[in-house]
Amino acid sequence: MKILLQHNRTLQYLRANNTWTRHESDALNFQHSQAAIDFAYENNLLDVYIAVKFLGGEADVVAPLPVRAPSVMLMR
Repeated sequence: MKILLQHNRTLQYLRANNTWTRHESDALNFQHSQAAIDFAYENNLLDVYIAVKFLGGEADVVAPLPVRAPSVMLMR
């Protein structure tokens, strides 16, 4: 299984350093979906989907990023 970030307009995959590729084999593969989500938000990549690519012919899953909860500041 590969977890990638896919631009939702061009359908290209994030390679690295804000470069994109049409080839999923060249794309940056994240360890888990939360790492992909965190990377996207930390790098202001808001126009992307999470693409989960399964090996062996299973159906791929492409989903928009979840809405990020606002930061909560605790008062002591």
